[in-house]
Amino acid sequence: MRRRALLGVVSTVLLVTAGCGGDPRGVPDDDPPSSAPPGAVAPEPKRFDPPAKFLNSGQTLAVAPRRGGSLGKPEVAAVFVGATLVYVDESSLAGRDLATGDERWVTPMPGVTSAESTQIATPALFEGRVYAAAAITVPTGPRVTSHRAISLVAVDPVTGNEIWTATIEVLPGDPVRDVRLVGVTADSIVLDTSTTTYVVDPQTRKTRWKTQFFEPTVVDGTVVAGQLGEDATETKTRTVGLRLTDGVQLWSSPVAAQQGRSFPLGPGLMAVQGREFSSTEPFFDFLDPATGQSRYPGDSDDLSAYQDCWFDSRTLVVCGASGTRTIAVGYNWSDLTEIWELPVGERAAPRVTAAWHGAVYGVLAGKPVILDGRTGAVRNAAAGAAPELVNEYAGVTAESGSLTLFPAIA
Repeated sequence: MRRRALLGVVSTVLLVTAGCGGDPRGVPDDDPPSSAPPGAVAPEPKRFDPPAKFLNSGQTLAVAPRRGGSLGKPEVAAVFVGATLVYVDESSLAGRDLATGDERWVTPMPGVTSAESTQIATPALFEGRVYAAAAITVPTGPRVTSHRAISLVAVDPVTGNEIWTATIEVLPGDPVRDVRLVGVTADSIVLDTSTTTYVVDPQTRKTRWKTQFFEPTVVDGTVVAGQLGEDATETKTRTVGLRLTDGVQLWSSPVAAQQGRSFPLGPGLMAVQGREFSSTEPFFDFLDPATGQSRYPGDSDDLSAYQDCWFDSRTLVVCGASGTRTIAVGYNWSDLTEIWELPVGERAAPRVTAAWHGAVYGVLAGKPVILDGRTGAVRNAAAGAAPELVNEYAGVTAESGSLTLFPAIA
């Protein structure tokens, strides 16, 4: 559970101190980066659904932002849009062609400069548009003094052209050192500065409502769910669901937590993990974001060892933990019945990094592997890479501290 004082240090998408390579940033390229003649249609990359192997050597794209400062975990600040990868590169968004590996476009984030050391939030895709947000400083002008705010933009992922931009004003005293883009729906964009959550109407680009001491993590239908602190320190929280239209609390978990966190697992499903506040015992459960009711058909105490889960965007949820004991367990997404568990017999469990379309990606005995998501059996013991983000064209990792692209080859 993150700790924060009222209007204190902002977390989530963190400071970047360097970008990748020696490419100029801040202006789109005038010339196509590939050797193809101007106006030529880019070749379609080969599709592998799901990928069963990646190139061993990846293409470094950018420095990965880190949660919690320089010692935090590197974050995959990117989103796939078909055969394009849209990612954060210093003070810009960039689009990378997955067929050629070439950079298609670079779009500077409005109001953000490299000198500010502000990291753009991990972008989000909704209905063909890519949305991004960042903390900015509005300079002093004739009628305004310098103050912090949130820059918000919607871009065309094919061209990088801005569709619209907006400056979101924040509560007085909110330092907005960084910002997190939690989710986008047809009528709501959820932003969080670690001290305050802002829900913006995408039509008017104005804040509809705001609340403090809330860590939103799941946007599902008409609800935004997350951890609500009882005070500014947020040492004691409960998982709650708030109505997107007005912020009214719809439900609250009966268990108070310390170090609690929640994360989405596809439509109608979220997970909650942490320690009970009174006993400090670990807990884990699967919840319905609309009601807060448990979705797990068994005893949730059986889940307490889990650290993370992954939804494969189809029919599978994989949960796991690593450290003292590495485990991996597969569930049917629809009813959360267990279908396999590792370790079993002589079969060890990998450290899971991702799941996508029936495949489970991870690291076993120091080597990238791919498991069959329906059985847990090893599908490829020499997978080439253990991506954290996957589609039919490529995988992306950030574990090395750099955002790295691995094309799928089988």
